[in-house]
Amino acid sequence: MEKKELLPYKPGVILQGTYKSYGSRFGFLLTDEDHEDVYIADRDHLNAVNNDIVEVKTIAGETGRHNTEGRILRVVERANDSFVCTYEMVEGGGEAVPIDEKVNMVIVIPEGQEMGATTGARVMVEVTRWPGEWTDAEGRVTEIIGYKGDKGIDIDIIIAQHRLRHQFSDELMKEADSLPRAIMPEEGVKDFRDVPIVTIDGPDSKDLDDAVYCKKKENGHFELGVHIADVSRYVKKGTLLDDEAYARGTSVYLADRVIPMLPFQLSNDLCSLNHDEDRYAMSCIMDVSPDGEVKTELITPSLVRVARRCNYPEINKAFTEGVAPDDLKVHLPMLLDLKECADALRNNRTRRGALDFDFPEYKIVLDEEGTPLRIVKIIRGDSEKMIEDAMIAANEAVARFLESTGHTSVFRVHDHPDPEKLASLKRLAAIMGLPIHIPEDPEPADIQKLLESAKGKDFEAVIQVMTLRSLPQACYSTDNNGHFGIASTCYTHFTSPIRRYPDLMVHRLIRQALCDEMTKADRKKQTEFLLRAVEHCSEMEQNATETERDVDDLKMTEYMVPFVGEPFDARITGVTRFGIFVGLDNGVEGLVHVDSMDDDEYIYQEDTMTMKGRFSGTTYAMGMPVRVTLVKADKERREVDFILGEIHSPLNLEKKTRSSSKSHSKKKNKKGKSKRKGKR
Repeated sequence: MEKKELLPYKPGVILQGTYKSYGSRFGFLLTDEDHEDVYIADRDHLNAVNNDIVEVKTIAGETGRHNTEGRILRVVERANDSFVCTYEMVEGGGEAVPIDEKVNMVIVIPEGQEMGATTGARVMVEVTRWPGEWTDAEGRVTEIIGYKGDKGIDIDIIIAQHRLRHQFSDELMKEADSLPRAIMPEEGVKDFRDVPIVTIDGPDSKDLDDAVYCKKKENGHFELGVHIADVSRYVKKGTLLDDEAYARGTSVYLADRVIPMLPFQLSNDLCSLNHDEDRYAMSCIMDVSPDGEVKTELITPSLVRVARRCNYPEINKAFTEGVAPDDLKVHLPMLLDLKECADALRNNRTRRGALDFDFPEYKIVLDEEGTPLRIVKIIRGDSEKMIEDAMIAANEAVARFLESTGHTSVFRVHDHPDPEKLASLKRLAAIMGLPIHIPEDPEPADIQKLLESAKGKDFEAVIQVMTLRSLPQACYSTDNNGHFGIASTCYTHFTSPIRRYPDLMVHRLIRQALCDEMTKADRKKQTEFLLRAVEHCSEMEQNATETERDVDDLKMTEYMVPFVGEPFDARITGVTRFGIFVGLDNGVEGLVHVDSMDDDEYIYQEDTMTMKGRFSGTTYAMGMPVRVTLVKADKERREVDFILGEIHSPLNLEKKTRSSSKSHSKKKNKKGKSKRKGKR
């Protein structure tokens, strides 16, 4: 498939679209997928800021570099009216400058509107008057985030920039405190307290929302029980707890903290499946055949008591070395049954074409002051995989159950690859010499074959990243469109209601399906809510993912600061017109700008996706190992820059560092940054 040629607009056309700013220099109007972006010079941007919806009149190009240029006539809709700023006291009040370079304005803060902020404060400012042709914007401080040097201020700023709700009101905390703590058998609640279920999580986990039990039957099948915290019993519609959980949509896991969807009274205590305590749950009991076929036996509210809290490292050690604490040994026969069951489930998914992106995960270890000490590569063992397998099986079983009701439900959907990005992937596969035919509208098995063909090769990671980039983000929907990544025709999220609002909605839908007492009017009202809710939850999940990514980039960049001037072994992860991206073994990625490649004149070869020297013929391609030297680690911009080769002279290093600072390294390499587990 050829790259689609975009159409220019003629001069004099009135358009609406999204304004993307590049600071004080210029911006672009984005309209649709068929037309070129419209260049907006700084003098023509009116008072629009990044992401505003604007109305533009196209004009004849004056620079000669753009087919279509435009002038903003008016701002139709503001993307934001609050910004994270640095505050400075001036005579008669103060001034606030947004931290985001794409928001190019000074906001005047009248005296009395600064909330006591002093020079240097990082503040949240609400704009009360937008800038005019000859006047600055005006606003008021709504929150003092902190001051430079405050513990965690760097991450506090990112949280504020993403507008994450991170505090619970006193009224909500009182509501949480008032929840009934009595737990006792009830009619319609299946009692599983005599079943020795276990939780298996990371050693530091506090919100334990899933427990499992498995036993092998005489016929060779497995009985697999997945027991999930019953959050819906405590978080009811119309409560402050529910309103806040909906607004947040998800918990957010950052390097130095967790921003929970629910207050700790629920997330760490009342709902958490803590060891040796009675808890209400929602249970899914399944029959799994030796070839991994699943038949749902029972979905029911339940009462459970966790027999042991297990963690991934100790179970992996028990499996690989046969070493286990005495109180774990009694559960090992069950865990070995679970492993055998999980293997059957995983093999079944593989046969139907499920994709396995086995990207390494990295954990950034911080000291008490928030300074990164090291970056640890996390290896997924059998215990992590078998829990994932059990959760996927339960999610599918619940999705099938809800779909069978015929009523509006919540599904987790994942669409087919984007045609244009798929074309790039196919071209890369051909360049790498992979003899795999990928049809125009591939099935998961077609993509699986491509990934399999790249296994063990130098460019395996590159093929995986490009494959991931060709796929859209998974999201929530009331339409069951299937899940491409796990080759599932019916999938939802059921297993994490403590940290995901869609799972909480699914639990409520299960309850309704089991009692089926809703009127038609109630169902219509609920459908209208679910249509809004799935879109909102998808947006909140994306925002959380971007926040986590930004914090990781920040701390990885900070970690690299002491290593400026040192050489590293790296591998090329991307090639663009402006340079090549390289990745280190510790997960850090950075840019080698083409301006720093001064041993030749290097030109980007679009047909082969390589960078080639005009005179020497030296070629750099994705997947190649290279030796690089770190020349810049800019924590403020979260940018890491390298140059090719080693530098042993301090003078040469200083020259390269200055050159790097002038380079246009604001372009971030986001390929593969969505390699987060638990996003299926």
